[in-house]
Amino acid sequence: MPGSSRFWAKLASVLAAALVGSPARLPAQTSRRPGLDESHVEVRPTRRAEALVPTRRRDAVAPGDDLTFRPTVLIRRGGSQGSGTVIASSAGGTLVLTASHVLRDEGPIAIELHRYNVGLEREADGSWPLIVSAEVVADDPSGDVAVLKVRKPLQLPYVARLDESGDGPPRPETLVTSLGVDLGNRLSSWKTKVVETARLQLENGEVERPFLITLKIPEHGRSGGGLFTQEGRLVGVCVGHAEMIKGRRMGVFASIESVRRLLREHDLASAVSRSAPRAEAPRRGLAPAADPGRD
Repeated sequence: MPGSSRFWAKLASVLAAALVGSPARLPAQTSRRPGLDESHVEVRPTRRAEALVPTRRRDAVAPGDDLTFRPTVLIRRGGSQGSGTVIASSAGGTLVLTASHVLRDEGPIAIELHRYNVGLEREADGSWPLIVSAEVVADDPSGDVAVLKVRKPLQLPYVARLDESGDGPPRPETLVTSLGVDLGNRLSSWKTKVVETARLQLENGEVERPFLITLKIPEHGRSGGGLFTQEGRLVGVCVGHAEMIKGRRMGVFASIESVRRLLREHDLASAVSRSAPRAEAPRRGLAPAADPGRD
């Protein structure tokens, strides 16, 4: 990949086009094209958990699922939808990390919780998904990251673990895993490699922030979903994709550096830290989980 500042300046303008547009126009963007925003697509709200958890697959929980699949949720606001990751949940409240642009429409914010979020994949009743309201408690358009807080008292059993290795962003060629709810109805994961970390200033941002560039590009609805290391540590948030070189689009993810900054500036880091031991603790007495559409 080219490393010149001119190259990255060009990328910044392309990436900005991929994230910014008229709200009246964005919901109609349902096919891949330059400037596609992954959070906007015309899809009817999911009313049954079966849409996300195939009933015919009853595989045992795989290593890392408690830190990746189970904390992944669906977020809706106005004509926008996206994914999110539970990063804290205790008696003091539940926090969900997502992309800032997923929340830019007007209206109430709804989070859909499914059976896999609470380890009840084998429950057959029709009361799922559970719809809970949330509010924005932290937002950084420059880094395209935001944090939501569930309005009602709710303590979820599965919490993602932020990367705290101190090694900096993942190096080029690092294998990572993206989680998200494609098209608002299919929870899935896929593996890809990090190409580079680039400091970019988005069109709706005020300053530069670091972004991870990946080989694979995301599908509609994956914006806001987590990017994880092979050890299950969260290192990024899905933003969208951009044409890095002529004829070749690549994935773009907000960096964990932007996430940490946002948590510090809004006094949320301690809430995340309190949930960390729970994320590490093994879960017992739960039925085996289905593999929710792993690619």
